[in-house]
Amino acid sequence: MHIQVPLADLTPYGAMLERLNSGLAVDTLVSSLVEEAVAVWSRPGFDTLMCLPRLRFEPFEYQLRAAENVLRQMHGRAILADEVGLGKTIEAAIILSELRLRGMASRSIIVVPAGLVEQWQEELDRKFALPSMVLRSGDPLPDEADEWPVMLVSLPTARRPSLRDLLASVRWDLVIVDEAHRVKQPRSASARLVRSLPTRSLLLLTATPVENRLDDIFQLASLVKPGHLGSAKEFRTRHGGSRTPGSQTSGGELPRDLAGLRRELRKVMVRHRRSEVALMLPRRLAETLRVSPSRDEKTLYEAVSERVRIEGREATPSRLLALRAVQRLAGSSPRALAPTLDKVGWHDLAAVAGALPAPSKANALMECLRRYLSEGNKVIVFTAFQETLADLVELCAARELSAVAYHGRLSRREKEAAIAAFRGDIPVLLTTEAAGEGRNLQFCHVMVNFDLPWNPMQIEQRLGRIHRIGQDHNVFVTNLVATGTIEDRILSVLEAKLNLFELVVGELDMVLGRVSDEFDFETSVFSAHVDSVDSEELDARLAKLGEELTRARTDYLNSRARTDTLVATSEEIE
Repeated sequence: MHIQVPLADLTPYGAMLERLNSGLAVDTLVSSLVEEAVAVWSRPGFDTLMCLPRLRFEPFEYQLRAAENVLRQMHGRAILADEVGLGKTIEAAIILSELRLRGMASRSIIVVPAGLVEQWQEELDRKFALPSMVLRSGDPLPDEADEWPVMLVSLPTARRPSLRDLLASVRWDLVIVDEAHRVKQPRSASARLVRSLPTRSLLLLTATPVENRLDDIFQLASLVKPGHLGSAKEFRTRHGGSRTPGSQTSGGELPRDLAGLRRELRKVMVRHRRSEVALMLPRRLAETLRVSPSRDEKTLYEAVSERVRIEGREATPSRLLALRAVQRLAGSSPRALAPTLDKVGWHDLAAVAGALPAPSKANALMECLRRYLSEGNKVIVFTAFQETLADLVELCAARELSAVAYHGRLSRREKEAAIAAFRGDIPVLLTTEAAGEGRNLQFCHVMVNFDLPWNPMQIEQRLGRIHRIGQDHNVFVTNLVATGTIEDRILSVLEAKLNLFELVVGELDMVLGRVSDEFDFETSVFSAHVDSVDSEELDARLAKLGEELTRARTDYLNSRARTDTLVATSEEIE
């Protein structure tokens, strides 16, 4: 039977009919995007993670289960509390990717400690292909585009009144807070900031949701799911709110109805432990080679240090930054130091530095490389300075050691070629901090620090390139330091007070964050140097700093124990 459709009824389809009649070719790109959009629209549930084909890496199964659990059962509001090093960032970014793909996170913001902004941006780009934008004080928000890039902002920057008020004016789809134990105090500026951000989905990331009091966990749980643990009064009545939970090691009492509290926390929190997911990293085996400088090197270093001290006490902030660079370069290489000495106007010392031969550490490096290479190892050599890197390249060439250089001034193509060469036949990679950012080099398990950053987080980033999940060998680290230098003293503090080279990647930041919110190790060391009359006073000041680090490390370990007490593993739940 033929049915005639009135022409007026076809009006809504006029554009489509006109395009079909014109015989224009189908745009395959547009067609594929339409098909993808239809697929997303037709599958509103989270039975399948649709972002997985877009990822540039293979997540672990437990990370996928965590993301699925948050999306299906917790409706996008959860505490991700995995042990350090297991990938809370990965789990959060999978959730972010999934919500963005489904059009449910067009406005998303990640609030992180200042030292982690670049690391987050690198992860979003390399592993998730997600566009991001770092917000700084005074920056405007994007215009009214359908979908913004992922906003990244440091916690101190976000707390500034002008930016804080601007962020609070946005209706966010997703807010992610890294190191969320910093927002547990409801009256703190950080907690008030997070509470001021209206959002549909909220992820709090912290390996230690419990610090000193059971109320810590109540505050975080109440952030992601208000009322889930009752009112503050009801919580204290049921579980004994102000008491410190834990075992004998943490000096507290167990909360009342621990089993009931664990059940409720499982509804708002995901936590994995290394023992649970069977991901044990290989060992770090570190050695420190303390090298005696030549008499001329020592004389130059002492002269530079004294001049930095004297001038630094009256210097402007910009001049202080220049003096800090001078002092750090002095611990790396005299020849590399010479141009910077000229720039700051110390031409007499620049002439002395430029006339010195390669430092004593250079000979120690050559011996170290020959030892490692004779055993068939590949070796990464780190230096903090481009000038020192150039010297090391020349030195290796003169000693007929096959090496390739990697630094931030290379183009993307040149960087990829350098890594490919190192992965192939070239046994030595000479690099600045550039290879400590976003590069996974687990095919190598030997690292030499020709000089040491004053910021221990940069040491951690260097280690993280080879000592991470996927590394099959024990990792060997050799630190070269000239005796009597500030680097020598820093390393002594970090080894004695933090056991730096025994920490899992990620734990160092957990420790340093407990000294104070605004604590900066490098600034503290330089201030101690400038304010000290002589080396003895500097040693005393650094010893005091070491005591603060010891306290912070103890606090972290206790917090980890308390969290283990409160949060059951999957095996315990079953």
